[in-house]
Amino acid sequence: MGVIKVAIYEDNEGLREILCSVIRDTEGLELAGEFSHCLDILKNTAAFEPDVILMDIDLPGKSGIEGVQEVKSAYPKVEVIMITVFEDDDRIFKALQAGATGYLLKKTSLHSMIQAIQEVHAGGAPMSPSIARKVLQMPFALKNDNASEYNLSQREIEIMKLLSKGLSYKMVAEELFISIDTVRSYIKRIYEKLHVHSITEAIHKVFIEKK
Repeated sequence: MGVIKVAIYEDNEGLREILCSVIRDTEGLELAGEFSHCLDILKNTAAFEPDVILMDIDLPGKSGIEGVQEVKSAYPKVEVIMITVFEDDDRIFKALQAGATGYLLKKTSLHSMIQAIQEVHAGGAPMSPSIARKVLQMPFALKNDNASEYNLSQREIEIMKLLSKGLSYKMVAEELFISIDTVRSYIKRIYEKLHVHSITEAIHKVFIEKK
């Protein structure tokens, strides 16, 4: 894996400087611009060509959610991780719908933020544990085009729906009158079809990602 170029959009100067310093000091990462607002995000992205963007939500002039939507429309391969103090369902869902792949709280350790950058670049969907729990409990409507694209069976879709409601493997097994080992087999098959490694990533791919 080559160097991961990271851009930062954060209006808190102190936090921005800390993040810049950590990225500069981390082998395999390169700083691709630091900005206090996302008003020029398309111009910045064209100039610095980041692989990953760390994006605050509450930015002056234009929200980070609007910034994500703009950059993902023009540069779909750029990965965006939201870094925010907000934990409410509405902002989380809007950020994910806009195209963010990760969602971290600002209290996340710097080590975990670096891991999240590496994870999202490798195809993951890093989220703070409390955010992942909220995502699992959100009432999603399955997008049929996503399901058919990944060749998910009706039973696999059914299991995905139950897991998206926050049910455990044991509860899914009881709900569908199958063994917990059978549930695990289905989960393994779902992971293989979606090329993911966690339930949160699977739900993000099938229920949230735009095609």
